[in-house]
Amino acid sequence: MERKKDQIYGQLKRSILENLLSPGSRLPPEVELAKSLGVGHVTLRSALARLEAEGLIERIRSKGTFVAENSRRQAFLLILPDGAENLETPSRYIAAGIEEYAEEKAITIERCPAGLFTSFSAREREKIRTMFKLSGVIAETGHIRINTNLVVAIRELNLPTVIPHGLASDAESSGFLVLRTDERAAFSDAYRHLAQKGHRRIAGLFLRLPNEDHGLLRGFAHQDLLDFLRYNELDDSESRIAEIPNEAELIRDTVRYWMLGPNPPTAILCHSDRLAMRIYNILREMNIRIPGQVSVMGYSNYPGSQLLLPPLTTIDTMLKDCARLALDKLRQPDEWFRPGSPPAEVFTPHHLIERDSIVPPIS
Repeated sequence: MERKKDQIYGQLKRSILENLLSPGSRLPPEVELAKSLGVGHVTLRSALARLEAEGLIERIRSKGTFVAENSRRQAFLLILPDGAENLETPSRYIAAGIEEYAEEKAITIERCPAGLFTSFSAREREKIRTMFKLSGVIAETGHIRINTNLVVAIRELNLPTVIPHGLASDAESSGFLVLRTDERAAFSDAYRHLAQKGHRRIAGLFLRLPNEDHGLLRGFAHQDLLDFLRYNELDDSESRIAEIPNEAELIRDTVRYWMLGPNPPTAILCHSDRLAMRIYNILREMNIRIPGQVSVMGYSNYPGSQLLLPPLTTIDTMLKDCARLALDKLRQPDEWFRPGSPPAEVFTPHHLIERDSIVPPIS
């Protein structure tokens, strides 16, 4: 059961954040306030102390207790790509993390699909900004290149804007603050993890996706990846690196070529967990056991990867942490937002999750 002092604290906090007690207004004297709330002085003082610690009220000696001037509940616009509820897009998980953290920090989130936002006129968008008292924008892109029309529409708001899970090209093309995974570091960790397990013949299967950055294999230029493999004493054969379109037949043919040819790989590192799931099916059709005959590793920690048989070892891109960091950046825009300043980006954390799909290769 919630304690009385927690109830009073929550009641007063909601009144402040929802502007029922306006910034700068004076609270009644403690004796009167305690009586109106039906609590004792000790209970009220405990609640007021917590509000003061959070910067929502100010106690001024000989004058009284006042609602802090900066206590108004912040509101941010979350722009989501059309189809963001699709299980395959990171936007679904970014949005969930934003909503969860916004509730914790008493922030209002106004959602809008990207297509609808760009369909508004400049006048309508300005009305939205003033009507909802927006303090900033979160432009979730679904990890594809941000649309030029959307960039122009957001810029018209002249508000701090963060892309919470972007591409390497997004900062330059948008001018917004971009949070992104250091994919090169993440895949370096993946290759080194496989090497530590004893694998030297590692096949890397990368997808060429039309709306992601071209010319990079998860952060690596092609030659850089070959050099990385050689410097880490891994097999650097060109044939063990495949960058192909996301087409089922091509994926199947590539895996069959590797596994049925001479010196098959002992491990396959996949562009994503979704791709790893498809490779599971291909290997199953070929009666090749995971991990007994070949180990498999994914990337992103896609929901369900832990339910595969065997559970998939992967790199977690920690989307909820991206969401929390995006909100934290918007809550402190003075640290980075200056109209006309150079574009900036911040690398977000990643974490290797070891499961059962990797074992040392058979000698």
